[in-house]
Amino acid sequence: MRLGWIPLAGAVLFAAGCNRAPLKGGSRIAEDVYWRLNALGEGERTPSDSDSVLMRVRMARPGMGAGSWYSTERWYPMGGAKAVNRFFGRMRQGDSATVLLPAAQAPWAELGAAVPARGSDTGWVQVELSLREVRSLGQSRALARAVLDARTATDEERTLNDFFAKDPRHWKQAMGVWYTLDPGAEAGMRVQSGDLVTLAYAASFLDNGKVFDDQTRKGGGITFRLGDPGQVIKGLEVAAHLLPAKGGGGVFVIPAELAFGPAGSSSGIVPPWTPVLYRVEVVPRAAARP
Repeated sequence: MRLGWIPLAGAVLFAAGCNRAPLKGGSRIAEDVYWRLNALGEGERTPSDSDSVLMRVRMARPGMGAGSWYSTERWYPMGGAKAVNRFFGRMRQGDSATVLLPAAQAPWAELGAAVPARGSDTGWVQVELSLREVRSLGQSRALARAVLDARTATDEERTLNDFFAKDPRHWKQAMGVWYTLDPGAEAGMRVQSGDLVTLAYAASFLDNGKVFDDQTRKGGGITFRLGDPGQVIKGLEVAAHLLPAKGGGGVFVIPAELAFGPAGSSSGIVPPWTPVLYRVEVVPRAAARP
């Protein structure tokens, strides 16, 4: 009968009871936090604050199967005062490492994990890390732009459905746009083709609310003759037709067909197949900038 494991098990239990958890082959990098580099990759640099890292993460109690508490492979942004940065920032692409620390100190939320039922006690957590890829800020932006540039009509439909599912306003539809007018803007003579009109507006993306064009009253708005070709996007012409000439405003959801089309804006600011949100106001001629 082999009993050689008994002293070792006793030593482990004693160490845990004394609030110690030495990691074989590792080193202590903070109070009760142990680190061991298991394998070296071919990466030449550690990630900077502006990078993102593709990391495989597996969390478990020591002695349990790796990842039995939590396992994922996902992108994590570097930067900020994140607890995970003290681990990720020690690694290069292709490296793998082990971290041993008390469960109470484990950065569960930053790793995307829920604290397990037993995770709030004084036990230890072993975290296996493998850095798959490092992506610079420039690479991340280029990839994000490539995704935007690859948008299709299906993506536009999804964006519109998501927006209307979350927005509580009562939307009407006319001439291909969705709209809701301000109180008082329902009455009065509408702007007509051939009229010289000044519109103040702010244009934003439906999915994130980011403003990409601001022509508000502070800047005087934009003046044009309604119906003249090439002055504004078709959706703005529709908006002008739905607003009173005496002044008034509303909010308009304009699909890509009446905005910047399947190719996006010529400036590249608006991606292909992108529906947009315009807050539009007719500026009365007396108040418009000469």
